[in-house]
Amino acid sequence: MSFLFTLALLAIAVYVLYSAITMKGRLFATENIIEEKIPQFKKLLRGIYFGLGVIMLLMAANSGFQNLLYSEGAYRYSEDFKTFYADEITESGKLKGTDFTVNGVYSVSEMRNTLAYVQNQLPLPEDKSFEWAVPVQDEAGRDLYYGYGESELNQNETFAKLRGTLTYRTIQISNYVFMGLAIVVIVGLFVMMNKFTDKEKAAKARSVQSGNAMPSSAFEFDEEKKD
Repeated sequence: MSFLFTLALLAIAVYVLYSAITMKGRLFATENIIEEKIPQFKKLLRGIYFGLGVIMLLMAANSGFQNLLYSEGAYRYSEDFKTFYADEITESGKLKGTDFTVNGVYSVSEMRNTLAYVQNQLPLPEDKSFEWAVPVQDEAGRDLYYGYGESELNQNETFAKLRGTLTYRTIQISNYVFMGLAIVVIVGLFVMMNKFTDKEKAAKARSVQSGNAMPSSAFEFDEEKKD
């Protein structure tokens, strides 16, 4: 996910939460709502928008962490690597003697270090190409891992701790959970709006907007004067 998408999510979340707090704006339009139910409608609408705003705020934060931690210089082991070095992989999916799993997503340095361990040789030469989505191969032509960026992740302790807590898999699962919750809330919003809508008033409004409503005088014609 790009930072532009993250900023868009953040902007929408802030707008929805602001509307929920102030109860003003187009999100609280009540033109076609049953008159006597407007107070109840606004109260329920406020709760829904609060929930939706919080969910979208979490989505924006999750997207931001994904961009910050894994969009640049993130790599994963290929299937060729897992097959060729199967003896070096434990039942739990970890490379023997390391804390790295073969299903993880790591920086260039981390990948080189684990490769150096399993190959019992020096890390890959500095002139290796780490282009976007291009598999890195060993001397025998086996794909070792796939790249997701061109520069290494920031290797300071803060980032290392964050990646330890917010793993790539955790962020991906969180994305699906938040999207699912947002869909549920939005569907609930449409159901509620349908329940509180004055069908006759809504039909008249649609008729006027489509240009089908004509004044009654349009159908009145003057009788021709008879001599």
